[in-house]
Amino acid sequence: MELGVALPQLAGAANLALAVSILALTVARQVGSPRPQYTRSWAFFGLAAVTLLVHASFDLAGSAMSDFSRIAEVGTTALLSVGLIFLYGADREGIDRMKDAADRDHLTGLLNLRAFGILAAERLERTLDNGGRCAVAMLDLDGFKEVNDSLGHQAGDRMLQLVGSAIRATVRPHDIAARYAGDEFVILLDRCEADEAKRVCDRIQRSIVMLSLAAGRQLTASWGVSVAPHGGTDLRDLIHHADKQLIGVKRAGRDAVSAVAS
Repeated sequence: MELGVALPQLAGAANLALAVSILALTVARQVGSPRPQYTRSWAFFGLAAVTLLVHASFDLAGSAMSDFSRIAEVGTTALLSVGLIFLYGADREGIDRMKDAADRDHLTGLLNLRAFGILAAERLERTLDNGGRCAVAMLDLDGFKEVNDSLGHQAGDRMLQLVGSAIRATVRPHDIAARYAGDEFVILLDRCEADEAKRVCDRIQRSIVMLSLAAGRQLTASWGVSVAPHGGTDLRDLIHHADKQLIGVKRAGRDAVSAVAS
């Protein structure tokens, strides 16, 4: 057998073996341990294995089928490329989900403090650079220790989840909310004057009261609000001033919103 004749047949045999391997792997992945996010990728890999089988068969058939072989080769390359694109997309979605989970407080579903610090600082800087104003609201639940002491920590966790739900349902789409620590929460109210900030806080307060009453134990919160740039242009300064306002509310009797004038 001449080398010129043997090479296409050798390539055909190699492609045949590769196609069988890809097909077997595709079936094994989908039957043995399917992962829905990769279904589209493996579907295209399976189709690519079929076209590769056709391509290999044409190679083995000799030069008379060379045109069909090239068509099958192009089809295989295209299908593999699409499968890889979907595979990359699924991996990116998985990475994004893991990143989102790493940025969230597992109990309330709000951002954790680390993620809040990054996102809120960026948003604050952008809004102030464009001549807007931002407010930082700090809230601390009133009497939460008594809930834990009298009903137990599981009941306390449920209350924190309700508060997280109330905040998520009530803040505006462009606001950023996080669990600060324990039963304290912090919200960046973007493009917001003091009066509007107080109205948003009052709405959240009513949601907290309503949801906690429905759960069998009324909760209220004490609030402190600081508005940039009057209260500072640095996120840490705004949190500090809002926290001072909150402490004043606690000392004055709780269940109120106190805002530094903008």
